[in-house]
Amino acid sequence: MRFPDRSHAGSLKLFLAGLLLALISAGCASLRVPPPEPGGFILRGKLAVVEGDQSVSARFLWRQSGDHFAIDLWGPLGQGQLRLEGDQHELVLFDGAGGVLTRGSHEAVMAAQLGWTLPLAVLPAWVQGRPDPTLPTADSRTDGDGRLESFSQLDWAISLGRYRAIEKASGDRNMPHLVSARRGVYRVRLAISEWQF
Repeated sequence: MRFPDRSHAGSLKLFLAGLLLALISAGCASLRVPPPEPGGFILRGKLAVVEGDQSVSARFLWRQSGDHFAIDLWGPLGQGQLRLEGDQHELVLFDGAGGVLTRGSHEAVMAAQLGWTLPLAVLPAWVQGRPDPTLPTADSRTDGDGRLESFSQLDWAISLGRYRAIEKASGDRNMPHLVSARRGVYRVRLAISEWQF
């Protein structure tokens, strides 16, 4: 995965300006993703991305059905909307009116359009309080109740917290409501307000 280095400190500033402009100017679009299939989920909450003293935040609605995801982002007072939609291999970035801005690999789209990238293929596992089982994991720590508090994967340091019981057909499950990931100068924080399975 490629990340801007400190010599490209302006990349996050450009992303912040671009996202804020899109959030202000774009109209809202409805999700084209069906309700979650068995094993899928819906999350609502707030996303923050930080690089040094630069930061941006947005509300999000994330729907995951199998390998397919759609993550909608919007700004204060419900203004504007952007959507990241894709699967394990491709990411499509939509504007608020539902028009395609660009498409390609996760890394290529996010690096070119946002100035940073995230491992979208493994985030569904991370937000559910576990590392991706297909990848090496290090530095795992659990709390007194045996819930995973932190681990490292793909050179990211992940912290999990604010576990609460969520009702599932198979019984209640404790899910994290705070997921933080740090890699180099980048820090991403998802504060989850609602879980649905």
